[in-house]
Amino acid sequence: MSQPGPDAVAPHNTVHDAARGLPGRILGVDAGGSGTRVVLLENGTVTVRPDGPPMNALLTDGFAGHLLRIIKAADATAAGIGMPGIRLPGQARDLSEALTRQTGRPVYVTGDADSARAGAFLSAPGVVVIAGTGSMASGWNGESSARAGGHGFLLGDEGGAYWIGRAAVRAALRWEDGMGGGSERIHRAVIEAAGQGLDALIGEVCTHPAERDRLTALAPLVTALAAEDPAARKIAVRAAEHLADLAQAIRRRLGPLPVAGAGRVFSAPVIWERFAELTGAVRPAASAAVGAALLAGQQQCAARHDGAARHDGAGRQGAADRA
Repeated sequence: MSQPGPDAVAPHNTVHDAARGLPGRILGVDAGGSGTRVVLLENGTVTVRPDGPPMNALLTDGFAGHLLRIIKAADATAAGIGMPGIRLPGQARDLSEALTRQTGRPVYVTGDADSARAGAFLSAPGVVVIAGTGSMASGWNGESSARAGGHGFLLGDEGGAYWIGRAAVRAALRWEDGMGGGSERIHRAVIEAAGQGLDALIGEVCTHPAERDRLTALAPLVTALAAEDPAARKIAVRAAEHLADLAQAIRRRLGPLPVAGAGRVFSAPVIWERFAELTGAVRPAASAAVGAALLAGQQQCAARHDGAARHDGAGRQGAADRA
């Protein structure tokens, strides 16, 4: 999906301002590893729809079918989707065309970071860092865009909930093995949350590595312990620093843009405070689902404008031919 045109660059104060002039009932879908958030945007009013299942273009079999059902159930005139795992423009284009054909209405697909940024800054320039199950950043300065992170749990996703949960298990193992690091509190919390010993947990994680929920669920335990446990605080602060590194990577390429942090990892005060200290970050103006709807509405307006321009050009050419 292309970036917003010049008319969308000016900052907006509210979602209603940003949505002014967008046609019809626009569905916004924010897919993610822990669930899929859905909203309907109409006349500047946001209505929350029922959540969908967790989805990732790289990890979820049959995700297109889930999206198809969500779109058809909403009775929308257009839909925008922010999808994790979309890394190449061709992937977004192919999925957009397939869903448009299957639903009979325009569907615009982009990466989840792009929709999060559009929601965070209501389509104005800025950098958004997403910290959910994984982590990544997206920025736009009004002319150029850039991305950082989002390389998946095997190769990246530093500072995300999976990374935090994995760090907690590693800390528990180091404490149990007497290797230094970790703490008895983390060890006890991991075993209680997992409902089993560490050997059994290791077996499950290694047997089913793509099932990230086991480790992701441990992240809130770590951030809750951070106020009283130095080892837990070290993990949380390091997560915040990883997330700040993503924002700074974008700024080095696009300039000193404002930063926002989106995703449930930032609900932990220890992580948000350190991240904001390092980046000057603000909370998003709107959700990523709203951002997906805004991008879809802007694309729909641009398509109509292009169609009208082509029609006018053809009319003028026809008149010239008849003269």
